[in-house]
Amino acid sequence: MKSLKRRKCADMAARWIIKLGGAATVFVILALFVFIFLEVYPLLQGARVTKENTYSVHDKAISLGVDDHQEIAYSMYNNGTVEFISLQNGVILKRYPIAGLNSSVITCVNKDRNRLLLGTNDGKIFAVSISFSELFAGDRRTVIPEVSEEGWIPASNQKEGIHCISSRGDDSTTVAAVCTKDNHLVLVASETEKTLFGSGEKKEIRKDITGLFVEHDLTQNFSPVAHLLQMGDTGGLEKADTDEMRTAFDLSENVMEPSAKTEITSLALDLFMENLYAGTSSGDLFHINVKDRENPYLVEKVKVSGDAVTALGFVLGDVSLVVGDAGGGVNVWMQARDALSSSGWVLKKVHTLASHKAPVLAVAPSMRDKGFLTAATDGTIHLNHATSEQTLLCLETGHTLTALSFAPKADGIFAVDANNRLFHWSISNPHPEITAKTLFGRVWYEGYEKPEFVWQSTGGTDDFEPKLSLVPLIFGTIKGTLYALVIAVPIGIFAALYTSQFLHNSLKIIKPVIEIMAALPSVILGFLAGLWLAPLMERIFPAIIIMPFFIVLSIVIAILCWKILPVFGRGWCRHGIEALFLIPFIIGAVYVSILLSGGYESLFLEGDYREWLSHILGLQYDQRNALVVGIAMGFAVIPLIFTISEDAMSNVPHSLRSASLALGATPWQTAVRVVLPTASPGIFSAVMIGFGRAVGETMIVLMATGNTPIMDWNLFNGFRALSANIAVEIPEAPHGGTLYRVLFLAALLLFITTFVVNTIAETVRQRMKLRYSKL
Repeated sequence: MKSLKRRKCADMAARWIIKLGGAATVFVILALFVFIFLEVYPLLQGARVTKENTYSVHDKAISLGVDDHQEIAYSMYNNGTVEFISLQNGVILKRYPIAGLNSSVITCVNKDRNRLLLGTNDGKIFAVSISFSELFAGDRRTVIPEVSEEGWIPASNQKEGIHCISSRGDDSTTVAAVCTKDNHLVLVASETEKTLFGSGEKKEIRKDITGLFVEHDLTQNFSPVAHLLQMGDTGGLEKADTDEMRTAFDLSENVMEPSAKTEITSLALDLFMENLYAGTSSGDLFHINVKDRENPYLVEKVKVSGDAVTALGFVLGDVSLVVGDAGGGVNVWMQARDALSSSGWVLKKVHTLASHKAPVLAVAPSMRDKGFLTAATDGTIHLNHATSEQTLLCLETGHTLTALSFAPKADGIFAVDANNRLFHWSISNPHPEITAKTLFGRVWYEGYEKPEFVWQSTGGTDDFEPKLSLVPLIFGTIKGTLYALVIAVPIGIFAALYTSQFLHNSLKIIKPVIEIMAALPSVILGFLAGLWLAPLMERIFPAIIIMPFFIVLSIVIAILCWKILPVFGRGWCRHGIEALFLIPFIIGAVYVSILLSGGYESLFLEGDYREWLSHILGLQYDQRNALVVGIAMGFAVIPLIFTISEDAMSNVPHSLRSASLALGATPWQTAVRVVLPTASPGIFSAVMIGFGRAVGETMIVLMATGNTPIMDWNLFNGFRALSANIAVEIPEAPHGGTLYRVLFLAALLLFITTFVVNTIAETVRQRMKLRYSKL
């Protein structure tokens, strides 16, 4: 009686333990899924305004700025007064009049970080630096604004007012391009050539380059001879003809005044002080190379809009140029390689952003990423991001804006309208570069010839454009898994078939030996694959090409030898261990292949298999490649497939095999037509488990490939898988940053893929089991 009660208690306890274990497993899996999803979820959230304030200013503001902590903002007025405003209470903290301006009125401002270049109504260029320093007294931090005047220089001899200005500078060089009210474009440069002893000679350059626009119009609308006349090259023309054409040229020059033909509306000079872009009222964009200040030249003219170009600005890095037009259009242009161009580069439109409903007034770039602000005459402000081609925020003020600024940390937007109101929006925009397109679509990145799938999460400069496409990583995962399964599945299944159906019982110890292989750490396999197998395969690659032929030939020879052996010679060999007879032949085939590899390479591979692969097949051979990974990862997957498949085949009812043999089928026919179909549910499960192991493999892929995120099915180059990428990148990813969350997204993709594949595999297995259980 006690024994029965104990058994009942034990059964009940076992049932509850099993239930609790299963429930705990499900709970842990769900908790893991929820945790990963919560780390990924912020990527789905867009930009938002966290706080909004409005302050009053005392005049028409023409420039804005703010410190890093958004505590003090400054507003510059056209009379040269700079006011510093507390963003906590709107109080004017300090008022600074720029003494050097005297009675001049500021007509335009160009902001280069903390340096402002001011253009006046009497043709002067005045430089002012506005910065913020911090003073700490105990735990209290005080922000102190500072203004430094650098003096002025005249932009033109005519004392014409300046319409627009663009400037860049460093410690030794300052370059500015100014457009006067009468539509003359003047290049002003100041260069200091330092000697070995530190002293230097300052060189001032002032050059009117308006003729570049006139020359372009003449060459486009007049005759090629006009250009020769302008350059003084008349060749062998008669004097009368020359005089006649020169008269026509002079008349055309009077007609083609720049103010009548090409009205300059906006300017942008890049950080390298080499490329100047000028937008015109006709929608054209002129690209002028000013690297040689004495001899600038026109590179190209591009039609960028059907309306006037009203605003130009660079995004961070000064590679991509934002073009705003009178129709409200906002586009991003970039120099891209073009084989058809004489210079090899052509200005191309790479991104199109959401349009305003009114002419674009200003562009303000972010100092942290490829984001930028655009403002229109109707008072609307758009927060855009160039790489992702998305408009993240749309703000409205209701009146025309006079100044626009982006906070240094890209967490605040400032604007002043015609009613002298200063708007301040605090924003949260942690992941502006993430969209479905940037993760899974082709994106046209800076420096690329066309849109591509690229993964490159870090760079050597602060203006680096993150490239976070997961497609190359997904491709690499599929590539590695496919090559591993191509090697592991046939070997594992046929080895299991032979072991379960043909191998002698005395050699069944082979199975536990193979199962021990599954216990080998993947880091050891990766180490051996990367440091031993990869160099070995590189040395004997020609032998690997011919090795399959010699192995098949050796097997045929072994079979023929076995057949011609007399009966008494085969009598000592028990049934089921005949395969041992093959081993010497296969080893001999491998040895012969290695011996003949040099001659084969010389005769058929032009003496160098790498050159032959490159010239004939167009393939590049890398030492650590997909073939090495396929062999190494196949070695790791084979034990799983073998063990499960062997168990499934061994569990096929003996009565089925006996019935098949009794009906006259050979052992091979019985194995293929009876055992394999009956054990197919288990074999399918083995393949799926092997698939899961290959998909999630990390260390072998990491150590045995070049770990390069490229998309190419070539067997002889590397790849980067999702799991390996997580292992490489996660230690360096800032917690909570975009890269950190994208890596969790990669983990989520692996999790979902494994879950879906296993679910489908289990469904298929159950159906196959139901079908073949009736045999």
